[in-house]
Amino acid sequence: MRIHAIVFDFDGTLIDSNQLKYDAYFELFPTDDRHARIIRAVISDIFEQIRYVILEEILRRLGVREKDSLKEKVKELAERYNEIVVAGTKTCPEKAGAEEALKKFAPAYGLYVSSTTPDAHLKEIIQFRKWDGYFRDVFGYPHEKPETLRRIIALEKLRSDQVLVIGDGESDRKSAMENGCPFLFVTEQFRFEDLGSVMDNL
Repeated sequence: MRIHAIVFDFDGTLIDSNQLKYDAYFELFPTDDRHARIIRAVISDIFEQIRYVILEEILRRLGVREKDSLKEKVKELAERYNEIVVAGTKTCPEKAGAEEALKKFAPAYGLYVSSTTPDAHLKEIIQFRKWDGYFRDVFGYPHEKPETLRRIIALEKLRSDQVLVIGDGESDRKSAMENGCPFLFVTEQFRFEDLGSVMDNL
């Protein structure tokens, strides 16, 4: 198998931002035990959902029922959450060796990002980090990962087995599986310096 394109998740894959994004939910609410317990439970139940869904479920479990109030409150909290996260993810550490790998592979492979981070914010973060030159395109919310992957396969005019998906979440694995693409799961043991040899062995 010969890989010609690589689709990266962003948070937890290229940058070490998962804890930052987790902690940001707690900054939006009072610091008492009830709020903390509900926030932890919701994130545990639907961790990979987009922030709007997570915030709506937190508010529902806190007792907000009226539809218009719920919608307005989610919008307000999501804006504050985005401010916290965008500021943090611009400067948080990259995953060890991530930029060096992007620099190495960009000339020979079509590199893409597919993330649940809102599209405009994702592009802002990548531009701030001066990584935009490495990628042929960047896709965030509301683009769905399976559809984004199909689009990339079509754009590159490749077979699905020539497009490698790299991510740390179940949504990344599922999008790869749905499209018949090889998938590389980012664990604590994953090292970007080994990426070349991993691809050679696919």
